[in-house]
Amino acid sequence: MERREFLKRVFIAIAGLGLSKFLKIEKNAEGAVKKTKIYVAKGNNPESNTYRAVKAAGGIEKFVRRGSKVVIKPNIAWNRKPEQAANTNPYVVSALVKLCKRAGASEVVVIDHTCNSWKVTYKVSGIAEAVERAGGIIRPPIRYREVSISGTKVLRKADVLEEVLDADVVIDVPVVKVHGSRAKITISMKNLMGVVKDRGYFHRTDLNRCIAEISYFIKPTLIVIDATRILLTRGPQGPGKVKNTGIVAAGTDMVALDAFGAKLLGFNPENVPHLIIGKQLGLGEYDLNRVKIKYV
Repeated sequence: MERREFLKRVFIAIAGLGLSKFLKIEKNAEGAVKKTKIYVAKGNNPESNTYRAVKAAGGIEKFVRRGSKVVIKPNIAWNRKPEQAANTNPYVVSALVKLCKRAGASEVVVIDHTCNSWKVTYKVSGIAEAVERAGGIIRPPIRYREVSISGTKVLRKADVLEEVLDADVVIDVPVVKVHGSRAKITISMKNLMGVVKDRGYFHRTDLNRCIAEISYFIKPTLIVIDATRILLTRGPQGPGKVKNTGIVAAGTDMVALDAFGAKLLGFNPENVPHLIIGKQLGLGEYDLNRVKIKYV
């Protein structure tokens, strides 16, 4: 082989490796590109829906090993009752606590940096009682640690909840609802604003990019979106128009899950800026034509 041809082949190989790294192309044994998968359970029982969606995603043991420290991050931000759909459904949260305990987690902590007082929202949402009944620990958002964030453009540092930073497993459990800001929707990616002390920084700079970049930094192990009831108007806190869909969906692609939730809310995912940025950062796929949605 001539030297010029050899160098050409080496260059092509290196370029291909680099491109696949950034695009995160996944192939099966035959070499065909695999689609992102999300798993959707529907019914009248949110606890049962959660069990079925997680089982279809590979089972909790795929994500939680015995002895793991688990943090579950629901939305508990608002002084609203479960039927108002501003916070995550307590039965979805308690089902995840039970699953993690059964998998042998050494500790299962549920926490959120709330907008209204956590002393009120934890109780009124029904989540504190549900977590304690399931054997988990409900913890107030008190301890933060400053971290440096690399590979980002706007969010270069943040004070993040210590429980999240020290966890072996982070499970992101948002409720599906609209948001009156530039974000348009608040599902799994925006839910991670609740691990940061200074959320105002997001709003003062570039909200959508910060949402994508905190998601890039945290990278939850498992995402379970609660669409048992979705808030269609006056989000994020309501009260507003609530639609009962009876849906819980699970997976590891937060962009795809948020795109699925966006469609439930009546939004085109292509018009949600933080989903586009999330895809650019390699977090997932917002084009649902490229996502395999499996109903279980």
